[in-house]
Amino acid sequence: MPWWAWLGVPLLAWLASRVFVTVLGVIASLSFGRAEIGLDQAVPQALNLFGSWDTTWYLDIARRGYAFDVGQVGQVFTNVAFFPLVPMVMAAALALGLNPFWVAIIASNGMFLVALVALYNLTKGRFGPVMATRATWVLALAPPAVAASMAYTEGLALGLAVLAGYLAWKGHFGWAGLVAAIAVLTRPTGVLAVVPVVMLAFYAGDEGRRARLLKAVAPAVVVMAAFLGYMQFRQGGWSLPLQAQAAWGRGQLGVGLLSLLPADVGQALGGLFGGDLIGSRDLLGKETIAELSGLSAGDWSAVVRDVLFGIIYVFLLARLWRSEGGLRSPWVLYAFLVLVVPLSSGSVTSLARLGLLAYPLAWPMAAWLGEGGPARRRWTLVAALVITALMVAQLAGQSP
Repeated sequence: MPWWAWLGVPLLAWLASRVFVTVLGVIASLSFGRAEIGLDQAVPQALNLFGSWDTTWYLDIARRGYAFDVGQVGQVFTNVAFFPLVPMVMAAALALGLNPFWVAIIASNGMFLVALVALYNLTKGRFGPVMATRATWVLALAPPAVAASMAYTEGLALGLAVLAGYLAWKGHFGWAGLVAAIAVLTRPTGVLAVVPVVMLAFYAGDEGRRARLLKAVAPAVVVMAAFLGYMQFRQGGWSLPLQAQAAWGRGQLGVGLLSLLPADVGQALGGLFGGDLIGSRDLLGKETIAELSGLSAGDWSAVVRDVLFGIIYVFLLARLWRSEGGLRSPWVLYAFLVLVVPLSSGSVTSLARLGLLAYPLAWPMAAWLGEGGPARRRWTLVAALVITALMVAQLAGQSP
């Protein structure tokens, strides 16, 4: 098979989208100055909006390791909230005498290309080349894919997740399990990359099922146990990364859905329409929005962004559900969990970029574009580019 057949469309989509996002990032960085929070010395001024916010935490871990003063974990911001893969990439760069920001941002963009290549070939095998081309461009131009051009986890997590799904679909369960295991180290929802691998291994037939399932799940279990074990023996608590999320306004899974989520939505509505904040008490009936969610008055625009993308994700998930047959489909269950797990903590914060990992949603979006005429595709493209520009500009004052 010639290289263009499996790489050409993804490479073109990757080049076009990443050049567009990078040019916007340089313009915004030089126009708006540094981001509101964080700018490490390794980050050049021209790309400071792509190297602020959580990137500063990753660089701190790479240089100094995880914090040992964990007495107020969950009450104040601490770097134990972050999983280790991006800091490991940065630490390797430092050990080689390289700029850790540049290495991390190259890795993020490179793995986004891996995501597009894997998605194209997976979609081509399932639905044909026309659908594959359309889905690849959908993912490449998705506004939340701005985060894949940052020194963040999204590029790596997405690339690993799609590659694991593609390898499992091809029947390479050993390799798929290993790739999914690496995804575990990107962020808490990285472990979900194992879901389609395990389901596809189970559905592949009765003969050899036990061996396939072992290959699919064992590497992820070992990697997660190693990371949590490190936290237990070096930091004093295996659950510290999960406890630390509370400082960012994320509650316990399930419980937070009844508390922090109404507060976040009320904050967004209050900021959008002016006046007093709407929904100032949670469904459990105690605390105000400011006390509960930690959002300042200026944060409502980020919540509006994430709520709007949440609505889009739900629409696409419903279409995927109908077309794939519900939660029995590995692709539906994976996309469902990618959205539900963060929401069940009660926070919509960063749902736009977290939902980017639900890559099967590119299929119903591509189908919807195919059902419409050229006008629908043109207006969708214009909307995607405009929203992408707004999301880049928003980095000056809001985290992605």
